This record gives sequence, C-alpha cells and structure tokens, in this order.
Amino acid sequence: MQKNAVVLLPSYQPEDTLVVLSKALVDLGYKVVVVDDGSGEQYKAIFDQVKSYVDLISYVPNKGKGHALKTGFKYILENYPNYECVITADGDGQHRIMDINRVYEKAISTHKTVIGERHFDVKVPLRSKIGNSLSKFTQALTTYRYMKDNQCGLRAFPISLLDRLLKIKGNRYEYEMRVLTHLQMKEIPYLTLSVQTIYEDGNKTSHFRPIRDTILIQSSILVCGLINLFMFALNVIGAALLCKFVFNEQLLSYELSVIVASFATFLLHVLTNLIIFRPRYFLKAIVRLILYELLILISCILSVTLFCRICNFEIYAAYLVCYPLIWVPLYYLIKGVGLVYSAQQE
Repeated sequence: MQKNAVVLLPSYQPEDTLVVLSKALVDLGYKVVVVDDGSGEQYKAIFDQVKSYVDLISYVPNKGKGHALKTGFKYILENYPNYECVITADGDGQHRIMDINRVYEKAISTHKTVIGERHFDVKVPLRSKIGNSLSKFTQALTTYRYMKDNQCGLRAFPISLLDRLLKIKGNRYEYEMRVLTHLQMKEIPYLTLSVQTIYEDGNKTSHFRPIRDTILIQSSILVCGLINLFMFALNVIGAALLCKFVFNEQLLSYELSVIVASFATFLLHVLTNLIIFRPRYFLKAIVRLILYELLILISCILSVTLFCRICNFEIYAAYLVCYPLIWVPLYYLIKGVGLVYSAQQE
C-alpha cells in the first residue's frame, strides 16, 4: 500500500544496513530519498545498490548532516510537493522500521510534526550519554521546555513546514537542534512519540564527534539563550543601581530592588521574545514566561536576602552566586512539567 510520505535518509559512509533499510521501506510503500553526503568512491558500491529503487542525491565533499537534510528537503519540495509529510531517519540502523511506521501513522492522523524520543533503557555509549544530558539541561534553561530526548533523528514534518525548515541555519548536527528550538520558540505544535533505542556495537558507525559536535549543538541552543543572558545582566545592573541610589535608606532595600528590577526586565523579556521569535500562540508564550519568571523572582529574593543580609555580600555579587543555585530547582521543575506534557502526547 502506497504511503503518503517520503522517507529521507541522510547517509555518510554507510554500511549494508542502508541497503536493507531502504529496500524494506520501499517494499512498505514509502517513497525513499537517500542523500550521499560526500561519502567517497569506496562507498559507491553501496549507493549503486540502492539507486535502482530510491531517489539518490550525491555530492562532494562531505558537508554535514544538516546540509544533507536541507538538500533532501529542497529536492522533495520540488519533486514530491503533493505528499503529506517527510520522515527523517538515520540510515545506519538506529531506527526500527516499526518505529518509522508509528511516527508515520501519528503524523498522518494528527497532521502535526512528530518528534521521536528514545527511551534509554539499554547501555548507552558514554559520548552519547554526555551529549544528551548536556543538551537537555541547556535546552530546558534557555527555552523553558524539557524533552526526554532532543537528539533523536527520527522525525516527521508536514510538507508545508519544509520552506520554513530550509531557512534555519546550520549544516551539521546542530541543525536538528536548531529545528527543535525553532518549533519551541515559535510555539509550532509538535507531538512526541517513544521509540526504541538501538546502539549497535557501541554505536561505532556513528560519525558524531563528541567534543566538536557537542560544542556546536550547545552553541546552537545558547544562541537562543542570549536573550536570557542579556536580561540577567540588566537585572543585576538595575537591582544594584536601585539598591544604591533609590532604596538605600529603606528597610527592605535589597528585596525592593530585586522586585522592581525583575519586573522591569520581565516586561522587556516578554516584549523581546514576542518581537524576535513571533510565537504562533503568543498568549501561551507569555503565560509560560510569567510562571517561570515568578519562580525565579521568588528564589532570587530569598537567595539575595540570604547572601546580602547574612553573608554581607554586595547585591551584584549575591546575584552572581544565587542564579546558578536557582538553575538546578528550575531545571527539575521544567523537567517535571515536561514529563507530564510528554506523557499526554504519547
């Protein structure tokens, strides 16, 4: 039975797994597009096997997974615009055909983006474990969203979303994280779906470079968090100035300074988020910001009071100490909310 979806398989220096996977998908009725991301002549025999039944795109040199995905998106838009969705999957056997089918069915039935989330109930290679943990922590604190897994390559996108995805920057592994951050900050609806984790032979076929690619992924998230960092700096400066020049003679000078500075930066924070990210559902974005900023404010008042009145810190020094302390409970709150939300989606 013909499926109303194109499966996109970006591939770099593949093994025979690519042949088995692509043939199985074609037999199930999927249109399959394989992108050879500059694998080289020694892998030509594998790509020659698949090009008789898939659409094969090849180029040199290697340009990265993000570039391969965007090349495939552009090709699909030009050649298969009437299909309902595009499913991205890894060609190295990390995704079961059963899970690709489940993602397809969820996308077709809901007409929404579907993001696979792996359940790490198997032994995970150390390099993957570190990268996943760092990206979840950074993403939660910069976007106020939590996902159990934000690096799974198994995803389904409506065809109508491809034009938007082509405009997102990034050519390597950071591109997939930027796509996810874009969906979150724009309040574009997506669903999550639990999929099985597969790491064959310690994931030796992966071309993920632990240090360089982790830095790229983290930096792509932190770009989004620059607004938060800027607002934090304004908050510190504003509170210090208010404490010294406005509330210096009052009993609650520290607390009043924090409240006034936080309220002013909160309004500016909301305004800049609406202007820069232009979320689809801006009321939802505002409510989310209010809830988390309120928690930060309460924690900040308590912490600044402790460090200023008991430890005799200057107010700006108290801010610098208390904010990292706030990150941990804030992360677990976002995680708790995210787990509840994710459970509702699956």
